[in-house]
Parts: sequence; structure tokens; C-alpha cells
Amino acid sequence: MLHVRLAPGPAPRNLSRRWDSSAYLHSWCSVPCPSRLSLSRTYSIKSSSIGSATGLCLGQCCRIKPLSCKCKLGRSSQPPPDSRQHFSASSSASEAVLTAQSDIRKLFVANEKIGVLLLNLGGPETLDDVQPFLFNLFADPDIIRLPRVFRFLQKPLAQFISVARAPKSKEGYASIGGGSPLRQITDAQGEALMEALCGKDIPAKVYVGMRYWHPFTEEAIEQIKKDGITKLVVLPLYPQFSISTSGSSLRLLESIFREDEYLVNMQHTVIPSWYQREGYIKAMTTLIEKELLKFPKPQKVMIFFSAHGVPLAYVEEAGDPYKAEMEECVDLIMEELEKRGMANPCTLAYQVNTSHADTPCILRKQLQYSLAFAITIQMGILCSVHR
Repeated sequence: MLHVRLAPGPAPRNLSRRWDSSAYLHSWCSVPCPSRLSLSRTYSIKSSSIGSATGLCLGQCCRIKPLSCKCKLGRSSQPPPDSRQHFSASSSASEAVLTAQSDIRKLFVANEKIGVLLLNLGGPETLDDVQPFLFNLFADPDIIRLPRVFRFLQKPLAQFISVARAPKSKEGYASIGGGSPLRQITDAQGEALMEALCGKDIPAKVYVGMRYWHPFTEEAIEQIKKDGITKLVVLPLYPQFSISTSGSSLRLLESIFREDEYLVNMQHTVIPSWYQREGYIKAMTTLIEKELLKFPKPQKVMIFFSAHGVPLAYVEEAGDPYKAEMEECVDLIMEELEKRGMANPCTLAYQVNTSHADTPCILRKQLQYSLAFAITIQMGILCSVHR
């Protein structure tokens, strides 16, 4: 039986279409389930389960219509009394799962061990790591989506692309010291999070799981098991949800849990996206405000939001919420800036040509209009260092 508690987030602003990120929440519990789960590659949720052999209950991804997305719960919309102590899935748009001290304390009991799993992309740490890292990246069917009949070509194609792109990518990584510092930065973020939680009297251990390089998600899960963690918060380090980022990592995690009895019985909460969180919006706004004040005429500076791009087919055909969530996030940041007395012009573009407005094109247009000053804001991932 699938039990999910969803809390409504703030209404979207200036969006023609809204994908409800809370609908992708996975509630994993230890209740045996009779049927099996079959994942597709589009992102709404309806009740389903893995099977009585594993006892793992998950949300099933299904195709959604462009203008609507509903969350259909399992056989009962209310959890039974004996499940009240389970970690409850929460909408990151309206609830601070990690920072709401009172909520987590209710879940904490004697002899329980709480863990937080941070999910990130990963990156090559040396130049020799570049080609195998690229292979892992392009072998992911959520990065290169092939028709079912051609999926046997996934790994051969990934090998070809990774070998072809490795020389140029190595040049890029060589220019920043010979490798990606993403692991060190993510580790530092994890340590800071653990200290913050300890400051709130929440005794939690923080783990880092990378999707395409060490420490792989599988390695983090093994450490979680060795440490005897009994309650786990899963936090992708992508503020906005996308099929190719959070979606890929969560599906990998699902496959790992499906095959492990210890993990099936562990209570979990998953935060699929958190771009609407007040703390994140205010932190981004403060960083922008600080940079604006360095200019002689701050009000004349163009704010240029640059985000990782996704293929247009992901958005239009698969229902990927990334573009809509990114636009809403920018809108929220600009609203916060206006509250602080700054009404700067802004624009949003993507770093690769995805049939949306891409970064090089927008920059050229701005130069044509004799743009004097601009600041560029990286969006789409908490920390990104890729060449």
C-alpha cells in the first residue's frame, strides 16, 4: 500500500504550464506489495509497487498531459496507524524536510540512526578519468534516449562518443588543474550540512553518491548499510528536477533498493526538487545583490541566468518539468530582488542549443544592443564543474 503525504506549494508565477514536482515523490516503505512496477520514461506518479519478494513500494512513472498532472494514491489516501512513525514524503516546495527541526524530531527515536544521502553528477578527478567518466555519462539512457529497438547500441554508442570527445574534454579539465573539483566541493557541502544538523540537535550522518564517477551511488549505499542507518533522507543536489539529473539518480537508487532486503525495510524520504525553498531563493538573491553593488550603476546591470539545457523532446514529449521549474525559480529570485529595491532587467538562456534560447545566441543579441554591464548566474545544479 502506497502512502504519500503531499503538501501544496506556492502557486506558479507567469508560467503557461506547470508540472507538479511533488507528483514525482517516491514513498518507500516496508509494507509488502502484490504487484510489480514497470517504469516508463515520463514523469507523473500513480500508485504501484515492486512485489512481495522485496516489499518495496514506489511511485510509478507514467505519461502526463501537457496541462495537467495528478497524483493518484494507493488503496487508501490515509496511512494506517502503524505507519505514522514512517518517514513521510514531502513536497520540497512547501516543507523544509532537512531544516524543519520539529518534523524530524518526531521521527527520531532511541537507537535510530539517521542518514542524508546527497546525489550529484560526479566528475573526473584526473585526466585519465575523463574518457571512462564520459562513457558512464553517455551510457545512461536518460542522457541519450534511444528507441527501444536500438537500445542494444547504448554502450557501443557511448564508447564511440566518449573516445571522440575525450581529447577536447581533457584540454578543458587540464585548464582547471587536471580534473574536476566537484567531489571536494560536494564533500565540503556534506560536512557543512552535517554540522548544521548537529547544531539543531539532529544526529545525522551525510553521505555523497555520484551518478557517473566515484564515489558512486552504489558505494555510498554500501557505507550506509555498514553504518546501520535506519532512516534516510535522499537529497539530489539539483534545485530543479529533470529526467536527466535527479530522475536518473533516483531511478538508479530505486533499482538498488529493489534488490536489497535491508534497504527495503529502511524508512525514507525523497526530496525531488527544492528550487522554491525560501532559503535557496534568498541565498541566490543575496549573492546577486552583492555582485550588483560592485558596479557604479547597479540598476543598469543586466542579470543573465545561464542554465544547463535539456532536449526539447524531454519537455514536450516526456513531460520534463525542468524548463518550467527553472522559469519559476528565476521569477522568484527577481521578485525577491524587487523587494530589496532592485528592478534590474534579466534574461534566461541555456548553455546548449536545445531549441530554447541558448546562451551564445542571447549573448550575441545583447552585444548587438550595446549592453554595457552584465552578471551571469549559473543555474540548474548546486555545484557544477564540467568542461
